[in-house]
Amino acid sequence: MGDTWLTLGEASGMLGVDPDTLRRWADGGKVELLRTPGGHRRFRRETIQSMLPRPRAAQRSLSAIGEPPDRVAAEFRRRVRSDMAEQDWHSRFDEASLRWFRERGMRMSELLLGALDEVKPKGRNELLREAAHLGHEYGREAARCELSLGEAVEIFLFFRARFMAEIANVARRERLDSGRAASLFEEADRALDRIIVALIQGHQTRPSLA
Repeated sequence: MGDTWLTLGEASGMLGVDPDTLRRWADGGKVELLRTPGGHRRFRRETIQSMLPRPRAAQRSLSAIGEPPDRVAAEFRRRVRSDMAEQDWHSRFDEASLRWFRERGMRMSELLLGALDEVKPKGRNELLREAAHLGHEYGREAARCELSLGEAVEIFLFFRARFMAEIANVARRERLDSGRAASLFEEADRALDRIIVALIQGHQTRPSLA
């Protein structure tokens, strides 16, 4: 199966969702899977890749945010990597936890940019719902790592500031008119508000360890 099939952990990591989420999707028939003789779930790589947001690199002029989303996402990740090591909270996480947050952060940024670039309300809402679900998982994981709600929100605000800074860079690079730029900022702000509410709810609903 090597290069063609992925384990549950590999597939969920590629998508940036919790393994339990992918397991529910698969068991509900939303994602094609194969069960091994031992009962383990395996996912076709092509199927998982097809679920990732598709950039519109070939349709730059049609991009609602002015630039292909994959380019904006790459610049955002570069900005985060450059600034993250200087944050006090960075040392609070072990490598596995950092990887967990990093993978889901990448997926969340892709979903947000996909939503900002989506012209159809139904498609936009679906992307934002998935991004909010990741925010909820963020909150639960932050609580599991024994971060206070205030600390979890502080970390989210670090990412939020850099995301909005990159949106501002897009507006400058593309010389968007004031009305279009203001609309883009407002949409991004509302989307991020939705995620932070989900993060707070996730932190507060963490299952008791007792």
